[in-house]
Amino acid sequence: MFRPANFRQAAKALGQPTRKALTTSFFRPLSSTAPLYRKEDDKSKKDPLLTATTNAPKGTLEAEGQYARTDENVKIEYPDDEHMPRSPVVQGRGGMHFKRTLADFSLENKVTLVTGGARGLGLAMAQAIVASGSDLAIVDLNKQEAEEQAKKLVEQFQKENPGLEADQIPSVTAHYSDVSDPESVDTAISEVILKHGKIDHLVTSAGFAENFDAVSYPYDRIKKLWGVNVDGTYLFAIGVAKHLLERKAPGSMVMIGSMSGSITNVPQPQFPYNASKAAVRHLAASLAVEWAGHDIRVNCISPGYMLTALTRKILEENRELRDKWISLIPVGKMGAPEDLMGAVTFLLSDASRYITGADLRVDGGYTLT
Repeated sequence: MFRPANFRQAAKALGQPTRKALTTSFFRPLSSTAPLYRKEDDKSKKDPLLTATTNAPKGTLEAEGQYARTDENVKIEYPDDEHMPRSPVVQGRGGMHFKRTLADFSLENKVTLVTGGARGLGLAMAQAIVASGSDLAIVDLNKQEAEEQAKKLVEQFQKENPGLEADQIPSVTAHYSDVSDPESVDTAISEVILKHGKIDHLVTSAGFAENFDAVSYPYDRIKKLWGVNVDGTYLFAIGVAKHLLERKAPGSMVMIGSMSGSITNVPQPQFPYNASKAAVRHLAASLAVEWAGHDIRVNCISPGYMLTALTRKILEENRELRDKWISLIPVGKMGAPEDLMGAVTFLLSDASRYITGADLRVDGGYTLT
């Protein structure tokens, strides 16, 4: 703390009047800042806790800081359709409601398009949308699987809601699209409008992740990943927005990002995926501002580690990777696809009418630590 008495004593020792000393610059020769820093440096060299963080030999994983680094030995390639595990329809998540809830959560009289809705997270969210009363268009690269799942969703809805009239059962259709191809996207959107008469909501769930270290990641696969994750999200958002603007109708879009758009996952290296999901998150924010005046809301859901059928298969073959993932999640467990059901229904519905440009992280607290 600065003391005037100390200042006067220093000035007197130099033979300088106090008033004159106020306009001179003798602070530097009197400063003890440099010696203090040198003492701190010497101290840090003797502190085992401080030195431990810099002692890890380069290229060594079994050393300090190992759990905060990527491991180039983790390589996981996204499987083709032939080797893709099937996703089951969730049981017991819909049905008639015997407890009162806000009517604003209802999606009745709406039509929702879900990309990548034939499996995984997309399928679980599609089921939540149907259970909430919306008609549904599943758009997927695998049309046959989309058709099978569309049929199962209707059957499950009827099982959970017995005694409904035919016009009370949501219409669920399946459509093909390569989400990275503009012409294919336009064709799919046109087919959905022809089949359902309109589109009110959009969920862009089509996407995939792979694990290669940055140096050895095949460039053609990087382009494919970005084409699906980023271009596919953009193309469907623009296509549906044009339709809404022509109708002068309100709409709601939910883009599926990832916690990886905000953090760097460890130990698996996946820089293109992380960057692509960061792009999706900011795309949602940017379009939310641009379309706010047209009553079109755009939000983002960023899931954490979710136990999809594919993730289960990967972790069954990599138990050590599973344990590392779970050890970094504050709630101590991975999420299930159905954990996104409430989130997507909320953001699509009028229950979130004043929310746009938001990023809702469903990650068990992973990004908080």
